[in-house]
Amino acid sequence: MLRTIAIVLSLFCASAYAADRPTSYVLIAPPRLGAAQTQAVYGKIANFLARATGAPITFHYTSNWLTYMAEVRHNTAAIYFDGPAVIGWRIAHWHDDALVALSGKLNFVLIAKKSTHPFHGVRHLIGRPVCAFSPPNLGTLTLDSWFTNPERQPYIVVIHSLKAAARNVMEGSCAAALEPLAVFKHQNARFPGRLRVAYRAPGLPNQAFSVSAAVPATLRHKIIAALLSPAGARATKPLRDMFGHKELVRVHNAAYLPYRKLLHVMVGF
Repeated sequence: MLRTIAIVLSLFCASAYAADRPTSYVLIAPPRLGAAQTQAVYGKIANFLARATGAPITFHYTSNWLTYMAEVRHNTAAIYFDGPAVIGWRIAHWHDDALVALSGKLNFVLIAKKSTHPFHGVRHLIGRPVCAFSPPNLGTLTLDSWFTNPERQPYIVVIHSLKAAARNVMEGSCAAALEPLAVFKHQNARFPGRLRVAYRAPGLPNQAFSVSAAVPATLRHKIIAALLSPAGARATKPLRDMFGHKELVRVHNAAYLPYRKLLHVMVGF
């Protein structure tokens, strides 16, 4: 009986939401930068897509992760640029579609102090302090996925920058830290002989533009064509420069769907 009532209420809420859906198509992205910087990157892309497709596309700034994850959970936007965990979850739960991504893979490495003993797999970290950002940081979600037993996990030391992670590892406050390979290369050049790669994680699909079911097929095709065009390359240059990728490439749902499970540690997912 309760399940039937829940289904009826969910259908009612979904229909009410659809009726109240704004006529414009809103693009959102994770709150990694301040409002002005974010607008300069993603606002430029939204304006370009609006001109290229003829559709009313605008950018909405979310100032914090709680707000952003609420937007993701309720799928309130039409166009997103974010990572594989949230893309995969929206594909599974809201039937979103991945369209265009940054080229290459997201490669994470587990770094440790050079002088420490070699790791014997990631299980070496059980019960040890590991530097990581608060979830839903993708590296932290990936780290959590390696440890399925809640009683046999690392102790997470929350950090607010990768610079702090490297410092804590070198000082011995953390046994390890998970960070992008490109960041480690920069740190290794800055602190030669002090850090090492203890484990290389399998590559993940890169950050991508995805759309909700509210975006019709004709508009999806226009968005894909626009983003992959020479004009799209110019409009997305600040975004690609920010993440160090040369181009955008076409992607499909199958590459992202398996990573929906990374969000299981988040409340409401």
